Amino acid sequence: MPTSDDAKHEEELLLRRQSRRSFGAFVQYTKPNYDMQWFHQVWCSYLDRFVSGEIKRLMVYAPVRHGKSELVSRRLPAYILGKKPDASIIACSYTSDLASRMNRDVQRIMDADRYRRLYPDTNLFGKNIRTVSKGTFLRNSDIFEVVNHQGCYRSAGIGCGITGMGFDYGIIDDPVKDPKDVQSETKRNGVWEWYTGAFYTRQSPNAGILVTLTRWHQDDLAGRLLEQMAKEPDADQWVVLKFPAFAEPVNRSEEDKRPDGAPLWPSRYGERFLNTARAT
Repeated sequence: MPTSDDAKHEEELLLRRQSRRSFGAFVQYTKPNYDMQWFHQVWCSYLDRFVSGEIKRLMVYAPVRHGKSELVSRRLPAYILGKKPDASIIACSYTSDLASRMNRDVQRIMDADRYRRLYPDTNLFGKNIRTVSKGTFLRNSDIFEVVNHQGCYRSAGIGCGITGMGFDYGIIDDPVKDPKDVQSETKRNGVWEWYTGAFYTRQSPNAGILVTLTRWHQDDLAGRLLEQMAKEPDADQWVVLKFPAFAEPVNRSEEDKRPDGAPLWPSRYGERFLNTARAT
């Protein structure tokens, strides 16, 4: 006769199967306290399509502190390397220090027991190492390799060189730090030159690119990519997912069913908080 322990074991196995198939389930399995909102669920469904290759160019707009980095910079690389341990990933943020912190966070996720239950064959070398010798694999705050596979992860700051490897998945999480930075035409041009030169040229055939950002200027990286898409038939064609802080009559994704003016995450960032933030 089945016992409560048997039921718990079956439930655990079901959760693992779901977590290997669905990025949203993976996030909740590896971070049980993650406060998964409706827009995170939509976001995760698009990221599943990005990982599978159905979407090759994905752009997501979301406000600050609404879960962008947890999904795209921490959990997503770990999920990709679990499913595809031979994949190459380059992940970039607005500074090298931030990119390195995200790198270390990805490693911690992959070292955790819950991750190893899902992907026992995706492992990192046991200690920090910067020089490869026979039988060792790189692992440091800039790059790490998957043991006995071709997979690797490279982090870099926007504007920094990323020579030496290509990517199957390129991830950009907030190319500028704040509204002040993006007001500078010189800085906007610098981001564009880095993207079209250093970053874009590192992609492998059929690579996927994900750009996630808060939009503070029409001429930011997203704006230039969309303008290029509109003007040049052969340019990259982007799938765009939009989550404004307040629901707008236009300029939001079709999955966004909020009434006009409603905040995106009212239980955490209510209308008063967002109005104060917008006024500062």
